Amino acid sequence: MKKLLAVLLASLMVFGLVACSNSGDGKVTPTSNPSSKPNETTNPGSSNEEPYAVQLYFPTMMTIPSAEAIKDVENAINDHIKNNLGITDIKLDLQFGHLADYSTTANMQLASGEKMDIYLALPLNTAVANGYLLPLNDYLDNELKGAAEIVKDWLPCGTIDGTIYAIPCYKGQVLSWKYIYDKAYVDGVYDMSKVKSVDDLDAALAALKAAHPNERFMVYNNQLHTLYCWQDHTNVIGTYFATVGDSTELVNYFETEAFKKGVYKAYEWSRLGYSDPEGSNNTLGHDAVIMSGQSKGVIMGHAYSIETIELMFTMNNTYGGEFGAVEIARSDMTNNPLVYGIAYTSENPSAAARMLNLIWTDEFIASTLIYGLEGVSWEWNEDKSSIRYPEGLSIDTVPYTALYSCGAFGNQFLLYGFDGNTSNEDKVFMKELIDEAWYPPLFGFIPDASKVSTQIAAISNVYDQYFNVLTYGDVNPDEYLPQFIEALKAAGIEEVRAEYQRQVNDWLAANK
Repeated sequence: MKKLLAVLLASLMVFGLVACSNSGDGKVTPTSNPSSKPNETTNPGSSNEEPYAVQLYFPTMMTIPSAEAIKDVENAINDHIKNNLGITDIKLDLQFGHLADYSTTANMQLASGEKMDIYLALPLNTAVANGYLLPLNDYLDNELKGAAEIVKDWLPCGTIDGTIYAIPCYKGQVLSWKYIYDKAYVDGVYDMSKVKSVDDLDAALAALKAAHPNERFMVYNNQLHTLYCWQDHTNVIGTYFATVGDSTELVNYFETEAFKKGVYKAYEWSRLGYSDPEGSNNTLGHDAVIMSGQSKGVIMGHAYSIETIELMFTMNNTYGGEFGAVEIARSDMTNNPLVYGIAYTSENPSAAARMLNLIWTDEFIASTLIYGLEGVSWEWNEDKSSIRYPEGLSIDTVPYTALYSCGAFGNQFLLYGFDGNTSNEDKVFMKELIDEAWYPPLFGFIPDASKVSTQIAAISNVYDQYFNVLTYGDVNPDEYLPQFIEALKAAGIEEVRAEYQRQVNDWLAANK
């Protein structure tokens, strides 16, 4: 389950980093909206009028529950809002969408002017350029005060040109990277307590390969360049560029020491037979390979403790393996592209802002949206410290669940602890990772490619030709890395870097 979430987050980060046009082409002009001012809503507690139904377009990776199950959840939340919170002028209208086509569907609805209140803006700069989002600055001290306080350090991720358009989801954004291994092949062969970094794996993998020459102890090598980024705080900007340490100067990422060390290590491990010989040609995911036993070790990043990862991999593998894990790196803070805003088609933005605030601050609402109803889709364990599936039911058979969206929506730290998934201890660990993380100097900056779109298209073609074969270790970097860098220069990467650096300088001046 965690791997699916990790895949989701990785793919969404790509969306968040892709540079998009701010030229205004196709921009929608918001219709006249008499309710667009802050605090312009019926007073809480008043029941003279029908409450405004705030539509939440909810993204899920799961099978969408039945209309009846969704309505039951919606009714439970609305009963809580009215009878427990004493708020009678707003209610929730819960609408689901598949994450796979969520952005396309939402943008089509907004382009046609359909009513929508709260939605996941993917990517943010495109939504703002198209005029799909309303500014939230005037709501931050009132309707959105609680949510804004929770995500205050992350508000730059929802900001364009000094205007806040969206509230980031609050989740395990910083990852603990681990080497995860089958204990039956490792115990007694190598003392894994010696492994504390990616470089410490050299001796471990050599010993394991010598003891079990027919086994593989790595899936793929394509995370190695990322792991080296954490060592010297190399922060990737817009896929092709990076800053190093506290510097705000953009450099070609593929010329950094982190990238060079990563691709050379990938090639070395590939030649030594530690990883999948098919390399980038293998289309299976890391989780499919390790869980089936095709590899007896893997590097993966999660916002979960070692104990949880060991239990998760032991419970979910398909061949009966028992797993151990050691931490080899912790990531720096990265931009959070999972941001939720209020659509320009909202008929009452103030009400929508209040509902958004409730979702980010109310434990019952947050947990019910993800887990469903107590006694139906989940129950408390014996000491009421966490929840679990009712006897005889599972994630595939409960009437309602949005579990895989737990890190892509709302405030993950509000959710009830879940046995076999996100425990209360894991939430403490996630918060520790966030609190201790290093923030890059350009945290929150998103480049705009509108003035260099031709060069970006050419650079993308070069990237597609070289990036995977280098990072998986398929080819010798002595030969291919210089070719890659020269081809990027020919495609115009220096022109793009200069344009992005200009934007960085303006961004820094506006965000002192």
